[in-house]
Amino acid sequence: MPRLFAPGRIGARIALVTTLVAAGLGAPASTAAQGGLTITTPFPALSVQPGASVSFDLTVSASQAMRVALSVEGLPDGWSTSMTGGGNEIQAVYVAPGSPATVTLAVDVAEGATGSTRLTVVGRSAGETARLNLDLAVAEAAGGTVSLDSDYPSLRGTSDQQFQYNLTLSNDTPQQLTFSLSAQGPQGWNVTIQPSGETRAASITVDAHGNGRLQVTTTPPTDTPAGTYPITVDVSAADFNATADLSVEVTGSLKMRLTTPDERLNTTANAGAVRDFQVIVANDGTSPLTNVQLSGTGPTEWHITFEPATIETVAPGETATAVAHITPSGNAIAGDYAISLSATSESTTQSLDVRVTVETAPIWGIVGVLLIAAAVGGMVWVFRRYGRR
Repeated sequence: MPRLFAPGRIGARIALVTTLVAAGLGAPASTAAQGGLTITTPFPALSVQPGASVSFDLTVSASQAMRVALSVEGLPDGWSTSMTGGGNEIQAVYVAPGSPATVTLAVDVAEGATGSTRLTVVGRSAGETARLNLDLAVAEAAGGTVSLDSDYPSLRGTSDQQFQYNLTLSNDTPQQLTFSLSAQGPQGWNVTIQPSGETRAASITVDAHGNGRLQVTTTPPTDTPAGTYPITVDVSAADFNATADLSVEVTGSLKMRLTTPDERLNTTANAGAVRDFQVIVANDGTSPLTNVQLSGTGPTEWHITFEPATIETVAPGETATAVAHITPSGNAIAGDYAISLSATSESTTQSLDVRVTVETAPIWGIVGVLLIAAAVGGMVWVFRRYGRR
């Protein structure tokens, strides 16, 4: 009679079953599946601090097209979650073979949470169910620190300039943090803060043990007096915060105006003769004008010099006067000519365009009158001497 159960075969079968059971028990928590539906995440277990937020990147896949409803089970009191995809909060996804859906699960941990917590993401679709276990270890020891440092915390310039600071935000914690950003300067100053390369962003997300770059820009009012002014930058995420103290040394604004006593921009001159033309250098800024160089350009063979050629300083709100000596060319014919008068101080320059009307020299008028008088006198003499014959 044949044996139905050979001892050797029974041992082999028991070993096989044991191996399969062990393999099933050892399946990774990052993947859950039933049928063709699976939910996976690359990092199913995280450390987190009480009151903080963490996020998981989930991938929902299926061997056939289906609509999958998503939910989270095992959520303790005081905790909350949200799922986003495509920039919107979602409750379900649609998947097809070769086209998995990517979802971000955000978990907000309660302030007083302690110990370890397991959450389960559940996906359901037409009789199929997939589960994914997520483990969070909550401990104060997982806190770490954050810091905020500036490349150059102090800048200097005039009040009509824009000042820009680059800062590094370091997240020395075992969790990803999203920081709110704020920056404040003196009253009337325009101060903005944003992540580098972004515009109008009011927050920045920094990975665990990672860094983020921030850019702070400030513009003072143009009439800001010279002095040193503070800029304070604050970042915060959950129980973490960091501060950077910046400063701006304003040297004042350079604003020069070149004009004339009566604001007229025309004059007359004679060929080859010097014509004096008065100009005024006015300081409309908040910083002194120093070493103001005066110069002028005109047509070929014209000469323009100033007295003085250099004004040592002009205080804010004050003026200084100089005289331009304009000498047209000796062979200049009567007519209108354009010249340019300039004043330069440090990085600012102002100029005036002046019209010079060259007139016939008075000597030639006198010569003409004398010639006419001589001609008339000669005719009178002729008539008197020979008129009676």
